[in-house]
Amino acid sequence: MKIKDIHRGTLSLASFTCLAAALLLLVTACDNKDYSKDSPFDNTVYIDAAIVKDIANFTFNNLRQTGQQTISAVLAYPSEQDINVSFQADPSLVNHYNARLGTNHTMLDAKYYKFSSQQVVIPKGDVTSKSVTIDFSDLTDLDIDTSYLLPVTIGQASGGMNPLNGSKTICYIIRRSSAITTAVSLANNYFEVPGFEAGSPSAHVVNGMKQLTFEAIIRVNNFAEGTSISSIMGIEQYCLFRLGDTNFPRQQLQFAANEIKFPDPNDAKLLQPGEWYHVAVTYDTEAKTAVIYVDGKEQSRIDNYGTGEPINLGMQKLGDFMFKIGHSYGEPDDMSRQLDGEICEVRVWNVARSQQEIFDNMYNIEDPTNTPGLQAYWKFNEGEGDIAKDYTGHGNDAKAYAKATWPASIEVTQKNKE
Repeated sequence: MKIKDIHRGTLSLASFTCLAAALLLLVTACDNKDYSKDSPFDNTVYIDAAIVKDIANFTFNNLRQTGQQTISAVLAYPSEQDINVSFQADPSLVNHYNARLGTNHTMLDAKYYKFSSQQVVIPKGDVTSKSVTIDFSDLTDLDIDTSYLLPVTIGQASGGMNPLNGSKTICYIIRRSSAITTAVSLANNYFEVPGFEAGSPSAHVVNGMKQLTFEAIIRVNNFAEGTSISSIMGIEQYCLFRLGDTNFPRQQLQFAANEIKFPDPNDAKLLQPGEWYHVAVTYDTEAKTAVIYVDGKEQSRIDNYGTGEPINLGMQKLGDFMFKIGHSYGEPDDMSRQLDGEICEVRVWNVARSQQEIFDNMYNIEDPTNTPGLQAYWKFNEGEGDIAKDYTGHGNDAKAYAKATWPASIEVTQKNKE
């Protein structure tokens, strides 16, 4: 009986499908309209930058004078005529966005920005207009750490074209920040230091170190499954600061000098993706102590550690494991141990910094050329190019292995402010 019921249901479904197909053929046979040119929805126009999210951050260093944002008008599908579209800043939307954000920001004064054009054309048969730039100027006149709003919306569109609700406006949050606003991406990339090669006249500054401190500010975007190690800096199988290891949590910091690894695995010490951290490790080869700090606070400590031998970061030859930022093992193009995220404020010291010194200076060193013990310092504040300057004056600039990527509008959380 069950088999019979199933068979009967199958026949009924097949009959219904055939009937629906027949009706569709009958309707289309009586209608001469060409449906191949129709979209299942009305054509609309929107701002390209607003299609995913209608709020965008434009955060910049407090010394920056100028900036730029780019927008275009886009159609859902091509039109059979030119479509004229106008852009405008709309102060009436400030209250709307403040309500959404739970803020009380003011409108950015018109003297700080200018449209390259407020009229664009989407040509017949195309879907995108030429780009319009919003050029910002005199940004150092803005108050530090104060946010302003600039809602930019579609004013009018010809041809009876309606703006797409939710994507017809992009609201920029303009912020002149006292925080770090530039870092380099290490995703599928890393930095080498040619001056640390054995025999280089500038390599001596990182040799014979009886004490050592590594520091960096990092944000890991993803701790991918199958990636057991995310390298921060150092030399593989000699002196390396990293996240993860085999049989070790991939989100936990680990330091390994002469292949002596610490600390023990601990799921209470995991770093979270998407969050900025200042990380540091100090190592005293004579006292045989090592300490790991996160955001200026002690996380892990070990005594009776190491071999007692000084650390030499500048005695390795090309072809051997050498000091790198964001890479540690394998062939040059092997990215299996990359740090999938951003990094800045990378420092190497020949002293073991105290907890208070680390906490007080996590985000900047005021006078790097005259700070005792600071042997290499890459701020990664260039924002473009493939070279990171060594701010100690020792000349050990870092060079990207591949074309460097500098994410826009970042703001490093400052965790040492009251």
